[in-house]
Amino acid sequence: MMSELDTPRFRAWLERAWSEVSQSRAQLNAENLYPVADSDTGSNLEATLEAAVTAMRAEDSQEIGDVADAAARGALGGAQGNSGVILSQIFRGFADGIREGLPQAFARAHEAAQKAVTHPKEGTILSAARAARDAVALRAGEIGRDGAVALDAWRAARASTLDSANNPPHQDAMGTIDAGAHGVELIYGALASMLDPELVISQIPSSANVKERAHASNANHASDGEFEVMFSMKNLNEKQISRLQSELTNLGESLLVVGDSQLCKVHIHTDLPGEIIELSTHFGKAYEIKITHLASALGIGEKSSETGTRKLITVANGPGLSELMRESGVRVIDAFNSRRVLAQEWVDATESAREVVLIPIDEQSWKSAHEAISVIRREGVRIAVLASRSPLQALSAISTHNEAADYDDEIVEMATAARQTRSATIALAPRDMSTDIGGVRAGDVLALVDGEVILTGTDLIKVCNQCVDRMLNGGGELITLVMGESAPKELAEQVQKHLAKNHGSVEVTTYVGGQAWYPLLIGVE
Repeated sequence: MMSELDTPRFRAWLERAWSEVSQSRAQLNAENLYPVADSDTGSNLEATLEAAVTAMRAEDSQEIGDVADAAARGALGGAQGNSGVILSQIFRGFADGIREGLPQAFARAHEAAQKAVTHPKEGTILSAARAARDAVALRAGEIGRDGAVALDAWRAARASTLDSANNPPHQDAMGTIDAGAHGVELIYGALASMLDPELVISQIPSSANVKERAHASNANHASDGEFEVMFSMKNLNEKQISRLQSELTNLGESLLVVGDSQLCKVHIHTDLPGEIIELSTHFGKAYEIKITHLASALGIGEKSSETGTRKLITVANGPGLSELMRESGVRVIDAFNSRRVLAQEWVDATESAREVVLIPIDEQSWKSAHEAISVIRREGVRIAVLASRSPLQALSAISTHNEAADYDDEIVEMATAARQTRSATIALAPRDMSTDIGGVRAGDVLALVDGEVILTGTDLIKVCNQCVDRMLNGGGELITLVMGESAPKELAEQVQKHLAKNHGSVEVTTYVGGQAWYPLLIGVE
């Protein structure tokens, strides 16, 4: 006899689904060829289901909607990888629709998952969810047929999963069923067999030569980004979540931005992990940041066991800054007098390194560093470019360097240090000009933050003091002053006296950077 889906059976379903996916983890991992053949779909689905079940167990309500909500929240909080985030949205949609009935739950499950994916493909987890939705669409409103609904949904998901081998999302996956689709088939199959104890579901056999195909795919299938970046955020409204998704669209592939004001989760494959982390700061504080180097997951370009294979490379726009950075063990490209750094200079600086971190100091060096990425990567080198836009941000990132640290962990530490450093540039107007806050004459003093003029004046020391006051209004424990080539001898002393008098608790560090054009660079951490 088929049963109806009530709260106890809902709980039993998720427990069984977790068990089924756990038992099939190795096979799902082997089938994982899209979007990146990194052999972790089974592990990610298992971890996401475990989080859903853990949250469900902690929910005391006897209402199926409340239990489903708890499972969906748990799945989102514990979602791992591309497949895990999509699965969390399937559970989110299921929870939203279950109060209206099982057919509506399958419909909402597909709707939520589809909405999460920026560029959906056929032959994936979405296809299986859609097939299940379509199979039960005509049963909406039927009473007492949950077992039949679940059976129809599972059969359709299974057929879609088998079809994914012939109609894959990428030609390199031809002949192998999609791991995400297979995961959904297992989960929906667990529901059907739980509601119909007499139903016996046979396992889909391992795809032929799947491991060999995976290795072939690694060589032929162009990566959609060298790094997988995941992080969570809280307290974002719907408009902010939409804007975050929009701004991330051009920074990578396999983008997922899902959740609500309580919890928003981001997943993206990208060549620009530092830029992703920096962008997140415009919306709030990111946490649970995880950066995975996909080439390592694929078994490509594994880290050498030799010492000294990781190299940090940056740019110095003054001899003092160059010496300071070299003392920190960093490879420095000297670019005095505002000389533009070429992409080939970044390439040449990598030499025999197997892991490199490029640390720009302004917009121009950031652009040339990105031009160098593809050339450096062709040599099998792991590479990341930090989203630093000033020498002060570069210095902060360099200060966290630890050769013994895991490469991915170090990228997170360095990107975090750079983004937590606010920097200002004191310059002299080269000519009469207009700014956002009014006109200035040649020789007037300008204080710029992130390229925008925030203060002007005719007295260099006064503008410098006003600028540090403005920056410290936003908080700060450490301020760094880097004196330029044209800075008068008394500038450092006068700014230090001003800080001691008005911001006595702030630690001050002063360097002679020797940079041209800019009498003072100011950094606040």
